[in-house]
Amino acid sequence: MPPKNLPTLRIRFLRYSWALPFVAILLWANWEAPEMHHFVRPVEMTVWQLAPLAGPAAAQALAIQLATEPGVSACSVSPRTNCVAFVYHPGEASLPALYQAVGRHGARVITNPPAPAAAPAVRQCPVPAGYIALLDQVRFTLNLRRFFVSA
Repeated sequence: MPPKNLPTLRIRFLRYSWALPFVAILLWANWEAPEMHHFVRPVEMTVWQLAPLAGPAAAQALAIQLATEPGVSACSVSPRTNCVAFVYHPGEASLPALYQAVGRHGARVITNPPAPAAAPAVRQCPVPAGYIALLDQVRFTLNLRRFFVSA
């Protein structure tokens, strides 16, 4: 003999079945802890060869001046190899802007800034990378565990 409240459970389940997809999406988003790369801004790095500098003091002064450029996280100038290395945020600084900043502060770049690379000729995923990144951002946005992570 079936329980007496079985019809009531069926009616309740049908009444609230519209919430099932939302609960499933929240479970999917909160299943794992958020990845730490969501908490930091993206950075890129570039290294250029400079014309010979006057000495270590000139290299240090150039590094200090270039480190104050907008979007630059770190800058290092080697007086031994005459190279400048930048760690920068691509949303705030670009390679041509950094190239101009080096010239503006009295140094000359021997190697030109690299041109954008052509698309590789190998087979790639049929799903565009932007879709996967968007799905990752949606998952991070719906993840409630991120409020309890200290980064």
